[in-house]
Amino acid sequence: MTDRKELIAIFKAEMEEHLTNIDQGIVGLEKHPEDIELLDKLSGELHTIKGSSRVFGYHEIEEIFHKIEDVVSKLQQKRITFNSKIADVIFKAIDITKAILDEIIREERIDIDISEVCEEIDKCLLRSNSKGEEKIKLEKSAKKKIKALSTKKKKREKENEAEVSEDQLEEADEKIVKPDISVEEYIRVPVSRVSKLLNLVGELVINKMNSSQKIKQTKNITKLVKEIQRSVSGVNEILKEKNLNENSEMIKSLDQCNVDIQRLREFSVKHYESISSEIVHLDPTIEELQYNMKEMRMLPCSTVFEGFPRMIRDIAHQEEKSVNLEIYGEDTELDKKVLEGIKDPLMHILRNSIDHGIEIPMHREALDKPKYGTIKLSAFHEAGNVIITVEDDGGGMDLEKIKAVAIKRKLITALDLEEMTEKDVMNLVFMNGFTTSPIITDVSGRGVGLDVVRRDVESLKGKITIDTDKDKGSKVTLILPLTIAIIQVFLIRQGDMLVAFPMSSIAETLTISRNDISTIEGQEAIQHRGHTMPLVRLEKVLGLLPSVYSDKNEKDKEISVIVGISLDKKVGFIVNEIVEEDEVFIKNLGRHLGKVSNISGVTILGTGQVIVVLDVADLINRSNFSHPAVRGKTETSHETKKAKKILVVEDAISTRELEKSILEAEGYSVDTAVDGMDALDRVMRSEYDLVVTDINMPRMDGFEFCETMKKNEKLQEIPVVVVTSLETEDEKRKGIRVGASAYIIKTSFDQTNLLDTIERLIG
Repeated sequence: MTDRKELIAIFKAEMEEHLTNIDQGIVGLEKHPEDIELLDKLSGELHTIKGSSRVFGYHEIEEIFHKIEDVVSKLQQKRITFNSKIADVIFKAIDITKAILDEIIREERIDIDISEVCEEIDKCLLRSNSKGEEKIKLEKSAKKKIKALSTKKKKREKENEAEVSEDQLEEADEKIVKPDISVEEYIRVPVSRVSKLLNLVGELVINKMNSSQKIKQTKNITKLVKEIQRSVSGVNEILKEKNLNENSEMIKSLDQCNVDIQRLREFSVKHYESISSEIVHLDPTIEELQYNMKEMRMLPCSTVFEGFPRMIRDIAHQEEKSVNLEIYGEDTELDKKVLEGIKDPLMHILRNSIDHGIEIPMHREALDKPKYGTIKLSAFHEAGNVIITVEDDGGGMDLEKIKAVAIKRKLITALDLEEMTEKDVMNLVFMNGFTTSPIITDVSGRGVGLDVVRRDVESLKGKITIDTDKDKGSKVTLILPLTIAIIQVFLIRQGDMLVAFPMSSIAETLTISRNDISTIEGQEAIQHRGHTMPLVRLEKVLGLLPSVYSDKNEKDKEISVIVGISLDKKVGFIVNEIVEEDEVFIKNLGRHLGKVSNISGVTILGTGQVIVVLDVADLINRSNFSHPAVRGKTETSHETKKAKKILVVEDAISTRELEKSILEAEGYSVDTAVDGMDALDRVMRSEYDLVVTDINMPRMDGFEFCETMKKNEKLQEIPVVVVTSLETEDEKRKGIRVGASAYIIKTSFDQTNLLDTIERLIG
C-alpha cells in the first residue's frame, strides 16, 4: 500500500505542474484574450485541480479553483472580458495555492485565509460586459439562421444521394487498416531514488577502474614471472657450461624451479586472460548502465523555463515596462542537478535584462524601437555542452559607466583600468559589490550581484560571458556541461600527491623552457600568443611545500604548464608532471566539510587512492597574481568584519534587537538608535561604516534622516540600507531620491538578504 506521504508528494508535484500551465495560460491570454483554444486548455487544468483537491480533502484549494473555473467559463461564453485585473487576481490565487501546498507537504495545519482572494474572484464574475451580452444574442440569432439554411441544404443532398450496397461497405471496411499504436508507459519515481542509483553506478565505475588496475598488475606479474624464468634459465646454463654434473642436486633444483615457474607463468597468463575477458564483457554493460542512468537524470530546460513568463510579466508590470519573452529550445535536455543550479542565476540575469536593459516604452519609441522590448531565452546543444543565452534588445551596457562605477566603489584603480581591454572592463560586472543601480531593491540585485551568478555557474563547471552593443542590447551566454557527476580530468603529480584538473577549465597544456619565464614586478610570466600570461606555481597556491621534482624540472629547463581559464582570463599553473587524462566520478565533500578553498570535490582512482578535484576558477580568483577584474574583492575575514561598525535605527525594540543580534553574529560592531533624531546625533559623534534604518519612526523618519545625512559632506559617503514595510514604487523611488543604497521590504526580509546586501556595500 502506498504511503500517504508519498501520495501527498505526488499530489503536490502534479498540482505544481498544473499551476505552471495555468500561469503560462494566463500570460498568453493577456496577449490574446479571445484565444478560445487557450481558454479550453485552462478550463481542463482548472477542472483537474478542483477534482484532485476534492479527492484529497483540500477544500480550500477546491473552492479557489471552483471560482476561477467560473471566471474562465464566463470568458468562454464572452459574458466578461479578460483584462490585467483578472490576471492579477488569478496569479494571486495561484501564489496562495502554492503556499497552501507548502503547508500540506510540511504536514502543518492549513492556516491561510482564502476569503479575501475568493471575494476578489467573485468581483471578476460581477464585471459583466453589456456589449458582450449583445454580441452573444446576435451570434445566437445568426447561428439559428445558418442552422436553418444548413438543414434545407442537407435535405436536398439526401434526395440526390445514391444508395450504397452492403457489398461496397464491406469492401471499404476491408481496406481500412487499423494503426499499430504503442503507447510508452511512465511511472513516477522520487528523485532521491534516481540519485541513489546514480551513486551506485558511480561505485560501479570506480570498481571498473579498480578492475582495470588489477589487469595491469596481473600483466606486470606475468612479465615478472617471465623475467624470473629467464634468470633461472640463465643460471642453469652457466652451471652447465662449468661442466657441473647434470645429476647434481643444484641442477635438479634449478630444473624443478624452472618447471614450477613455467606453471606459475601459465597460470598467471590464464588468470590475466580470464580477468581481461570478464572486463571486456563488463565494460560495455557498465558504460551503457552509466549512460542510461545519466539519461534518467536528464530533464528538458522547460522544467525551469516554464516559470519565467509569469515572472517576466510581474516584473515588467512593476517596472512599468512592456516586455515580450521568447523561449527557444525548451526541449533541450540537461542534468537535473545542473538545471536546479542555473535557475537562480537565470532569474537574476532576466531581472537584470528588464531592470537595466529594457527601456520604458516612451524611451523606446523615441529611439524608433518597438514599444514592447524583447528578451530571447534560448537553449541548444553544442560540442558536448548545453548553451543557454539570454538576449535583450534594450540599451546595452555602457563601458564608461562601468569604469566609473568600479572606481567610485573602489573596486579597481584608474591605473588598472588603463591596462584593461574592453573584455576585461566588461568582466568588472562580475566583481563582488558591483552594481550600476542607484539602489538595491527586490528587483535590482536583491542583495546579490553578478559575482554570485558567476560563482554559481562556475560551481556547475560552467562558464559565463557577456556581449553588449550600446543602445542595441546585451547577450549573456552560459556554457554548461551536460552532467557534473562524471567529468574528464588531467591527473597531475605534485610532489608525492596526485590532484585532478577538470578539463572543462583548461585552455591548453604547455611545455616551456626556464629561459621563457620573465619576471614583471616580482611576478613570473611568459609571452603567450602575443599576450603576457602570469604564471603561478601550483604548490604555492595550494600551500604545499616546494618539491624536489620541481627543482629537477628547473635544472632540466623543461617545465609543464596547465593554462587555466575563467572569464576569458588565463593563468598558467606550473606543475611537476602531467600523468594522464582520465574520466572520473566526482563526489562532493559532504555537508560536514562544505566548501573548501580551491577544491570542488573528490574522486577515487582505480588504485583506491582518494584524490581532490581542483576548482580552477577558485584557484584563479584567489591567486594574488590574477587581474582584479577576475579576482574581485578578496573574502572579508572575520577579523576585518569586526572592524566594521554599523548603526541600526529602529523604533520597535524587537526588530532593533533582532537586527543587532544578526549583525553581531557575523562579527560586525553594532550600535542602535530609536529614531532619526537619535541616529543623527550618533553619526555626528561617532564614525560608522554603514547605517541600517527603518522609515516610519517618531520625531524624524528614515527618509528625512537619510536625506539629512547625504547633505552633510562628512556623512554623505556612508551607505544607508532601508529595511521597511513600505513597498510601493513611489516609496522606493523616494528612497533613491534621498540617497539610500539599498531598499529591503520587511515582508520579504530574511537575514541572508540583509547580510548579502551589507557584504556588497562594505564587505
